[in-house]
Amino acid sequence: MTETLRVEQDLISDLLARLSDNGRKGKEAAIEALAVSTEDDDWRPDELIRQGGITIIRDMLQEKNEHIVYSALQIITAIAAAGATEALIEEGVIASLDSLQDYKKPGIREKVREALALLQPETEEAVISKPQDEY
Repeated sequence: MTETLRVEQDLISDLLARLSDNGRKGKEAAIEALAVSTEDDDWRPDELIRQGGITIIRDMLQEKNEHIVYSALQIITAIAAAGATEALIEEGVIASLDSLQDYKKPGIREKVREALALLQPETEEAVISKPQDEY
């Protein structure tokens, strides 16, 4: 188990380093590998968050390559679905998603809406009940 954890840590570290590199080589493959890993039933975002991955993934939303943007959206959606919404909110992911709501590709716009729905409560749910006046 410890060896598996170490391999996971090393893999995430390597993929995040490739995404942080200014060179384009390997960036698309690295983010797609991270996106595919989120499809595993046992996947949890803890290690990705611990290594500062949310900031790196958030920054991928500004890439020109639509495959990179879509993969970043998949990862963000998976993190939110896993219950780590607070970590995404703290890193300013909502503002980055908001900037993509008018994206030219409908598939990306739909994924943005899906991610935002997980991060922003519905208006009905967010209404705080007003205490009743005591008479």
